[in-house]
Amino acid sequence: MELRKKQDGTYYKKRNIKKAGRISRYLNGLGKYQNEAVRDGYVLCYVLLPVLLVMAVESLSRHSLMGGFQFLIYQPYAFLANAMMVAAAFTTGLLFRKRISVILSVGLFVFLCGAANGIVLFFRVTPLTSSDLLLLKDGFAIAAKYLNLFGMAGIVLLLLLAAVVFAAFFLKIPAGQKPAYTRSIPVILAAFLAAWGGIYIGQVTGLLETEFRELAQSYRKNGFIYCFAASLVDTGIQKPEGYSTETIGQLTENYEGETEVQYDTQKPNVVIVQLESFFNVNRLKNVTFSENPLPNFTRLMEQYPSGAFRVPVVGAGTVNSEFEVLTGMNIDDFGIGEYPYKTVLKEKACESLAYDLKSHGYQAFAIHDHEGDFYERNQVYPNLGFDVFTSVEYMWPEAYTATDWVKDATLVDEIKTALDSTAKPDFVFAVSVQGHGSYPSDAEEDYIHHVTVSSSSITDEAYLNQISYYVNQLYEMDQFIGELLKMLRSRAEATVLVMYGDHLPSLDFTDELLSSGSVYETDYVIWNNAGLTFADQPLQAYELGPLLLGRLEVTDGAVNAYHQKSRRQMEEGTITEEEYLESLKELEYDILYGDQIIYGGKDPYVPTQMQMGLEPVVIDFVRLTKDSVLVVEGQNFTRYSKVLIDGTAAETLYLDPETLVVPEADIEESAQITVAQSTLSETVPYVFRIPVTEQ
Repeated sequence: MELRKKQDGTYYKKRNIKKAGRISRYLNGLGKYQNEAVRDGYVLCYVLLPVLLVMAVESLSRHSLMGGFQFLIYQPYAFLANAMMVAAAFTTGLLFRKRISVILSVGLFVFLCGAANGIVLFFRVTPLTSSDLLLLKDGFAIAAKYLNLFGMAGIVLLLLLAAVVFAAFFLKIPAGQKPAYTRSIPVILAAFLAAWGGIYIGQVTGLLETEFRELAQSYRKNGFIYCFAASLVDTGIQKPEGYSTETIGQLTENYEGETEVQYDTQKPNVVIVQLESFFNVNRLKNVTFSENPLPNFTRLMEQYPSGAFRVPVVGAGTVNSEFEVLTGMNIDDFGIGEYPYKTVLKEKACESLAYDLKSHGYQAFAIHDHEGDFYERNQVYPNLGFDVFTSVEYMWPEAYTATDWVKDATLVDEIKTALDSTAKPDFVFAVSVQGHGSYPSDAEEDYIHHVTVSSSSITDEAYLNQISYYVNQLYEMDQFIGELLKMLRSRAEATVLVMYGDHLPSLDFTDELLSSGSVYETDYVIWNNAGLTFADQPLQAYELGPLLLGRLEVTDGAVNAYHQKSRRQMEEGTITEEEYLESLKELEYDILYGDQIIYGGKDPYVPTQMQMGLEPVVIDFVRLTKDSVLVVEGQNFTRYSKVLIDGTAAETLYLDPETLVVPEADIEESAQITVAQSTLSETVPYVFRIPVTEQ
């Protein structure tokens, strides 16, 4: 502080006029900036447009013109939070001269995400999450099954239109004045701080959810924008409070194993069949059938241990049910809508049923009558301990559905071949595909009508046609079950067979349409000829593996041991289910993301050198005819086999398992010939040395 003397001899404080002037000018500048914003319509953009956009997105999610308005009325705070998030995103336009272009582009992106969510919800119950962005390749393949040519063309046209509009926003709308960063940045920070504060208050007060157990309901309650944004940042398993060596060590200490089991015969094979979109349709209300669509499965459920099977997904997400069964881990502990097959398991080996059984002399086989790279299974299965993976690229299917899925009957021979391939006990995990959507709504669709479906409450003929198609696929899947059981009974080996549905079909079934259970419950059954006993009981998908291993006297694996110990403790009443699940989450974190304290700090599981196809594809001989037709002779070729000449794929005709033909081959001396099964495997190169031979 500086004192100055007046002429009358008194003193006064010197004011920092320069500093005060800067503050005054800055405040005046903000006022002017605000006035300019009002004049230029920015306030309208930051208030009205976010509100309208949230209403539009929620209407698309609910498939109702009034859906957005209903969201505003019944969930006003969640609506406000979603609108504040959009408004904050819009303020980033203040950093650019083309502010309106940025605002409209951001709005278009949000709208397209909402539209994509609305489309997804036509085919499944689970809303769109960021994890779906990792499934684009698989999604395009599946889309062809659900949409006809006009539908696909419509989507392409919409995307092109969106691209044109997006470009127009940047190229056609004129630029404004140069951004005043000293004024716009504080506004942006204030907008994001306000949005963050609103979200924080909502989460603390319970007006916004932080855990999404029922994903579909959470999206409806909290809004698409909030939930989708949460799925972008919420991945993996968060580090538990109190995570330490002591807490992890307590989870499996003093585990003594289950009571000994005496087998009637030799140590049993284990066959698990995951049935695509399969459940007991006799649970449907007001729907009748000309005959029981599932005679074999329902008979098994009556005669052998069975019950409700709780799965984490509805209508889609097969691999998350599969993940829980194979690892014993709870998918609810991972990020919102996350697919571990697409994230952590692509890079990391993990304890599984296969690893636990292999330590007892088992050979581990995976079989799937669909493409091997679907959901990246060809990359994930080695990290789950499988020795051989036979996908459809290594099969010779004889029958396909009307929507071009392989019929599951082909799995009988594949499972038998796997069991016959070794003298040791085998673990076979088979994933079916026949029940997969889409389900045609046209009554004239060409397929075998084994069962006639009728309903006293469903008046939509197209919807009833879809159910009818689905039920008739289930009928054939049930015939597959009968043939599989017949084959296993005819063998001279003890076997445990477990079958379950991965999720309900994408047919908009609701709890109200079911006579029992929920849409998150399918059915399971356990058959065996090894003298093992199981009880009828409902099961979570992650409980199946430890239950099975316990009866087989297998206590290997930290997750398996924890489940078996905790199950006994819950039966004794010493721990609650909540404590059981919380500790399971801690163990999952330690194994996949933490310090692997449970393993002494070092992962004991090493990825296998998994073989694609039980019988390897081999080239025996290559010859070139006078007509420049390249004939490749070998073993185990399929219709997926592709001839490569010096690494370049050539037009390939499949004749039979021993012969492939390349018409009009352009080949030179010493060219290297290989045969690839899609992108999954490739033969040892065959060096071509004889340019021409007689026919």
